[in-house]
Amino acid sequence: MRVVLRNPYASDGRDFRHSLRVGGEYEVLGIEGGSLRLLTDKGEPILFDPECFDVVDPVEPAFWKSVLGRDGERYAYPPGWGVPGFFEAWHDGNEIIRKVFAEQMVHWYPAVRRAD
Repeated sequence: MRVVLRNPYASDGRDFRHSLRVGGEYEVLGIEGGSLRLLTDKGEPILFDPECFDVVDPVEPAFWKSVLGRDGERYAYPPGWGVPGFFEAWHDGNEIIRKVFAEQMVHWYPAVRRAD
């Protein structure tokens, strides 16, 4: 699934221009409760408001595992990434989670540019 950033201003007031390029095309790494997880231009897996993007390829990867939350919200990720706390641990600098994420990015998303 691929999207293009058209509007860098989220409905909650966040400005995405520091993370993504307007007109830039991005691979969606997962869906979390209605938000899209993308790899920023700095290589960080961050959630973004889907209303700021145009979908240019709606096909979701076959390896995603999809579940519904208590309120019907959808979560879809590669195996292991949807585990509660996975991305929180990544952002907290957990070396094991960061290593697992980097290895799995190479496996599942080999064409996605990563900041080194």
